[in-house]
Amino acid sequence: MHAYEKEIAKREGLMSVCSYPYKVIPVSDQAKLFFALFNKKRGPIEKTTPQFIEKYLKIDKFPFTGKISFYYDNPNESERGNEVRSLVNWNMAENWVPGIQHPKSGKISAQKTLEEGVDYRIEIGVKVMHEQPKRLTFEDIRTL
Repeated sequence: MHAYEKEIAKREGLMSVCSYPYKVIPVSDQAKLFFALFNKKRGPIEKTTPQFIEKYLKIDKFPFTGKISFYYDNPNESERGNEVRSLVNWNMAENWVPGIQHPKSGKISAQKTLEEGVDYRIEIGVKVMHEQPKRLTFEDIRTL
């Protein structure tokens, strides 16, 4: 499938072919602090103690947990894993998660950049194939 065909399928977005569930898990203390700060959102600034991190570190909601859907099938699964990781990082950068940057995102974090594999890791679930609707033929249209 050519790049322009992939882009057309993505823009039309009629029915997703497959999706990959994912979960972002903070490994370093810096990542835990930044993810907790992302979840805090508003209010007075509190001391960054272990109780603060325990109270606000919620990785069970978007953009730390979710699924990435694709509108075309790619036979090269190793390439698809890299695509999913890139899109997860893009989702986090677009949602202003501190320390996350992506080259395709226009949003730049002022905090120290977190590195995937060192500060946090992305667990990608099993590929979920979605049932596709039957394509209409001329015979189907006549019966309508």
